[in-house]
Amino acid sequence: MSDSKTTTDVQNADTPFHREAFPFYWIVNVYARYTQVMEGRLKTIQLDVSRFRVLMITHQYGKASISQISEYAMAKMPTVTKIVGRLRDDGLVTTASSEQDARVTEVMLTPAGKEKIEQAHSLAQKVFDKGFKGMSSAQVEKMNQSLANVLGNLNEL
Repeated sequence: MSDSKTTTDVQNADTPFHREAFPFYWIVNVYARYTQVMEGRLKTIQLDVSRFRVLMITHQYGKASISQISEYAMAKMPTVTKIVGRLRDDGLVTTASSEQDARVTEVMLTPAGKEKIEQAHSLAQKVFDKGFKGMSSAQVEKMNQSLANVLGNLNEL
């Protein structure tokens, strides 16, 4: 017989609820605190978390469509469209119709956008280092795998 408990063994109707034993409590609180910290840090370089996310996704892919950014940023397309418009007005991105499908708007970083990414990445790295202080890269990787599994399971709902 195994000593390991499944999630349903830990959280059943007979077990009193303790938020600290509920993984989503930690996920929500980590995300909220991360967002608070990042908002403060990014404000120093005239960015917010939403604009940072759009810039980072665009940077990762070289160019990205509004729908790709929306999917990867977990944001609605009208919201991403507005953010991209503000980034374009600030000279951080350009937009163009896709050569394959003129209905698709692609977003690319400008040189100023690339410079802003460097500044933002430096700030984000400090937050990452502090947040994961005392954890090995293997522990971080395991956490990423576990969270990816949870997301995959939830996406099946």
